[in-house]
Amino acid sequence: MMPAVSLSYNKGLQNMPASHIKTVIWDLDNTLYKFTGDQIWAWNNAAANNAIKYIPSLSYDEAFAMANKGWLEHRHSSHFFHVDYDLCPHETHINIIKSMDEKIVIPCADTPNLFTTSPHRNVILTFATRDWALRVLEHSGLLEFFDDHDIFGAENYNFEDKAHSPRGIQMTLDTIGGNADEALFVEDTMPNLITAKKHTNIKTAYLHHGRDVNDNDRKYLDIVTKDTPELFKDWF
Repeated sequence: MMPAVSLSYNKGLQNMPASHIKTVIWDLDNTLYKFTGDQIWAWNNAAANNAIKYIPSLSYDEAFAMANKGWLEHRHSSHFFHVDYDLCPHETHINIIKSMDEKIVIPCADTPNLFTTSPHRNVILTFATRDWALRVLEHSGLLEFFDDHDIFGAENYNFEDKAHSPRGIQMTLDTIGGNADEALFVEDTMPNLITAKKHTNIKTAYLHHGRDVNDNDRKYLDIVTKDTPELFKDWF
C-alpha cells in the first residue's frame, strides 16, 4: 500500500499516481461541496421538525438541541431520535431529506471544470438518498459527470451507516464491477474511510477541511488533502 500523505506535504500525492486508478467513488455532502453553518442549521431544523411530529413530549427547542448534539457527536442530526425515542431510521431519513431544498447548497464554482479533466469513472456513494444526490448534482452542475447507474443513496444499501458498516462500499464495488485496488474512495468523514479500508482495502482519500488527523488513523489513508479542488489540482 502506498504511504499516506502528510497534511503538511500534500504535494506528495504522486506516491499514488492517478493513472493507477480507474474509478473514483465520491461521497457527496461536504465532499463535492463544503458545508456552511446555514446548511448545518437547516439539517438540524429539518430533523427537529420531523421529530416533534412523532414525539409530542418534545418541544421544538429540545428537539433542535438534540439534533445539534447528534450532528456534533455523530455527524447525524437524527441520531438521538433513533437511539432515545426509537424513531424509524429509514422513514426519518427519507422524510428529512424530502423536506430539504437543494438550493441551500453553495456549489464550488471550480469543481465542474475540474471534473472535465478527470479520465476516471465517477461514482456517488452518499448516506443521503439518491433523490437528494440527483438534486444536488444537478444544482451544482455536476450531474453530467456521473452515469445514472453510478449514483447510490442510502436506500441502496439498507441505510447502514458508512462509519459502522461496509455494506455501502461493498455494494458499490460489486454493482459497478469495480476492483478495490483500482478504486479511490473520497470522503470527508474519517470513520467512513476507516471502515471501508478495513473491509475492502480500497484506496482512500481524506478531505480534512483544516481538521487535524490522528496519527493512529493515518495507516488507513492513502491521500490526505484539504478538499476536492485541492485533490484535483495536486493529484489528478
